[in-house]
Order: sequence, then C-alpha cells, then structure tokens
Amino acid sequence: MSQETIPPSTDFNVKFLDLLRRIFVYDPCKRITAKEALAHPWFHEALQDDGTEALKIRLRREAAALASQQQTSEGANGGLY
Repeated sequence: MSQETIPPSTDFNVKFLDLLRRIFVYDPCKRITAKEALAHPWFHEALQDDGTEALKIRLRREAAALASQQQTSEGANGGLY
C-alpha cells in the first residue's frame, strides 16, 4: 500500500505537488524561476480549512494582532474613548 504525505486527492493538492516538482529540480536551467513560481496557479487557489490546525493557528494570530492593535489604540488615547 502506497501512503503519500500529500495525497493528490484535491485540485489544491495537485497544483501544490506540481509546484513542488517544478521547484525541486536539480538543473537550474530546467527549474522554475521565482517569478514563474509566484505566477503558478496554486497561489491563486482559495484555501478551505480541512479540519487541520491551520485554521486554529490563523485565528489565534488574528486575535492576538487585534488585541495588540486595541492596546496600541488605547495607549495613544490615554485609555479614554
């Protein structure tokens, strides 16, 4: 039985695997350039949370950034609104 780390079961994964295959080419003449890589279709995919920890991590970071912005705003206003 073949077990893959990133299964090509979704269009998102198929495009990601294609990008990786183009990046990790030994011969620099055949390797994708940085500009070409950034134009790759994978970067235009909309990511849907598949139940992994990624969504939880993003939400924690966004909450922390919002709290930091609020504290900065309160400090600039002397704590008064």
